[in-house]
Formats: sequence, C-alpha cells, structure tokens
Amino acid sequence: MKHSYALLFILTFISCFPGKRDMKVVIEQVRQKHAPDSRDDVFDVRATASKNGKPVLKGYTSLVAAKDELLQLLPQAIDSVTILPDSTLGDEIYGIVNVSVADVRTHGDYSAEMATQLLLGMPLRLLQHNRWWRIRTPEGYLGWTAGSAFTRMNKAAFNEWLSSEKVIFTDIYGFSHAHPAEKSQTVSDLVFGNILRLTGEQDDFYQVAYPAGDTAYIRKSEAKPLHQWLSELRPTEESIIEKALLLKGIPYTWGGTSTKMMDCSGFTKTVFLMNGIVLLRDASQQATAGIPVDIANGYDNLHKGDLMFFGKKGEHGKKDRIRHTGIYMGNKEFIHEAGFVRIASLDPAKPDYDELNTREFVQARRILGAVGTKGVKWLNEIMTNEQ
Repeated sequence: MKHSYALLFILTFISCFPGKRDMKVVIEQVRQKHAPDSRDDVFDVRATASKNGKPVLKGYTSLVAAKDELLQLLPQAIDSVTILPDSTLGDEIYGIVNVSVADVRTHGDYSAEMATQLLLGMPLRLLQHNRWWRIRTPEGYLGWTAGSAFTRMNKAAFNEWLSSEKVIFTDIYGFSHAHPAEKSQTVSDLVFGNILRLTGEQDDFYQVAYPAGDTAYIRKSEAKPLHQWLSELRPTEESIIEKALLLKGIPYTWGGTSTKMMDCSGFTKTVFLMNGIVLLRDASQQATAGIPVDIANGYDNLHKGDLMFFGKKGEHGKKDRIRHTGIYMGNKEFIHEAGFVRIASLDPAKPDYDELNTREFVQARRILGAVGTKGVKWLNEIMTNEQ
C-alpha cells in the first residue's frame, strides 16, 4: 500500500510537471531501486526531446522490470530503451576468452579505467557491441572488452566448448609452443588458471586448442587435465596459505586478477581460484559473501584463510566502506597485495606491523565451508554451466 501511494504521487507529479529535470529524478529513482550497483546490472537511460516535443527515453538496461516500471512512471514518454543482450547481436551472444589475460574496462576505450581481467578459457556473455563489447563475466561482473580478447560463439558452439575435455595451466607463468619441444616457437604466454581444449598428448606435452582454433603444446609438468586437477583439490586452511605464499612479491596493478599483476581483491580471488573456488570480483563484493566471523573481541575467532576487510566502519545503520582486503595467516599475520604481495602484522611489537590496516580492520569472512552459497562458486560449476 505504501508503494502504491508513492507511485500515485509520482505519476501525478510528472503529469503536472513533465520537465526534463523531473524526468531525471524519476529515472534516478528507478536506477537506485533496480540497479544501484553498475557492476551488477546495466541501467544507462536518459530523457531527450523528440521533434514533436514528446520526451523520449533512450539507452540500455539489462533489467526488464526496471524498464517496465520506468515506462509506468512516465506514461507520456516514447520508449526507445534497449533491453540487453541487444537483439541485434543475434544468437552469437556467448564468448570464450582467447588470450592469456583479457583486460575488462569500465568503458569501451583503452584509456578507460581497468575494472577486472579474465583468463584464457573463461566463458562470458555478450550484451552489447559499440566498437568494444559490453560483457558479463562468469561471476556476474559487468564491463567492456576488445573483440580481439575473445572468440564469439552461438549457443551450440559455446556448449560444445564447455563440455569438451580441457587442460588447465597450473604454473604461475609460462608459454605454449608450436611443437612438442621446449625450444620451439612460442604460441602465446600463459598464466595460472588458463584453460584450453585438450586434443591429445605427445611425449611430455599436452596438445591443446585455443577457443579460436589455434593449436599448441604445453608441458605436462606445467598443466593438468581440468577434471583431474579439480578432483584432486582439497581446499584447506593450509592450502590457501600455501597458494598465497606462491604469489609473494608479485606487483600491484589496479584491476589486475592474474598472476602477472593484481590488485588486493584480485590477489584474494586468484588465491582461492588456485583452490578451485571462484570469488566475487571486488573487495566490497567479497565482503558480502561467505560466513561472517565475529571480530568484536579481537582476532581469536579468525582462522587461517579467512578474508580480512579494511576500511571505515559504518555508522547509524550504514554499511562498512571497504577499501582493502587480505588473507589471515594466523599468529596475527596476514598476506595482502599492497604495492606487491607481502606479509604484514597486526602486532605493534612486530617489525612488519601495519598500523593503518590494523586500525581500520572492520570485518572478516570465512570462505571454507561456504562454497555453493551466494558469491562463492566451484570452478567446475562455471566451466560446465551450459546455456
């Protein structure tokens, strides 16, 4: 009933004062209700005037419900809002990353801020094409990437790729080769987590195929069949710390999520991927997943492998403002990406004491025991989720 009264008021208001500024207010209200986080949903809508003086709603949204409500609130407006995926893309609205690390940006331009990265073999959904491609990543993150970064597919080809036998690159960094010999011509670089189609074996090499169809060879000592690697995983507190330490010293880059370079949440995301677990992208998103850990009385409830979050504590019912994340190692130590991956201490008596993050430690989340809940997936769920 309360919502109905509000809706009636807005309709009356707009019918009496159909100005452009008033329409902006309604558009923003609908955006805040349906798509408050642009990382999760698209709602890029604006009001313009047509030649006959009627207002026109133009833009894009990934939410049918948001468009429907907007048109209900602005019945005098002409509808020119496109629902994503854009129907002009036809049935080729799927893609598989075809380079070792694909940059995903906030806008379709090389000068735009980098939002995240995707690894070779990762599936994605195509939403819109405007020189660059607006995409949705496997964990639901939105951004723009260049067409050279992936191979576009229809549903049948996409599902065939997902169901094919694959191999995962398990070293930190390396190369594929044109022939089954280490000194043969390189085909591409590779980072941990790159996934290719497994097409055969020859001596000490796996024969593989890229999503675009190129073939190559990878040393068996640097890779494993994906199903075997997944079946052997036993994520534990110790395995999380072990993988985190393998990344020690890797430098920082904003938006990075690969073993080449990474940011703070890219580091935690990569560590858990090395344990077969897929986390949400950003620190503020990761802070909503997993099992909350009570830190009201200090560090006693923390376990090795717990995610730690730093920032400003929310007041008066507001959410915490998360700016940084790391992984607890025990003994009041944590490992995080801060310029480079390093270990820091919460103990003022230790030489590597991190005063700022100790002071701004606001919450912790436990991922082990929470796989399968919102925001925490197994990698095989993503790699076998046919459409």
